[in-house]
Amino acid sequence: MPVPASDSAPPLPLYSQRSIRLFSLVFTTISASFLTASNLRTIGRPDQARKVIWASVVYMVLMGVLVSFLPNTSAYGAYAAGIGLAGGYGLNTYADSFILNKKDHPARSIWRPLLLCLLVFVPLLGLLVYVL
Repeated sequence: MPVPASDSAPPLPLYSQRSIRLFSLVFTTISASFLTASNLRTIGRPDQARKVIWASVVYMVLMGVLVSFLPNTSAYGAYAAGIGLAGGYGLNTYADSFILNKKDHPARSIWRPLLLCLLVFVPLLGLLVYVL
């Protein structure tokens, strides 16, 4: 005899808002947008996932242009932290409009995206240090 299907499927794991903000702060808003896009794809919103990635690319280009107008003596680290956190909060706010009950979803492991980001950013940072 077949087992009756339950009305509600178990919630799928999603990347937490804290990890999205952390990736936006430590790496870039673009890397955090991939986590947000993954969350949106998981809940069945692929169009919004593409919008998140493109919006974060535009955001980073605009912020790069704006920061290029700052004087050379300014504290770039403070601006970078502010830009990263603002981007992370923006990504979380956008995702909140589509992910209704975030507390019901278990947290997804960030080890894989963390290793990918480190594989990209550590050589870039090493190259930057070597050139300067």
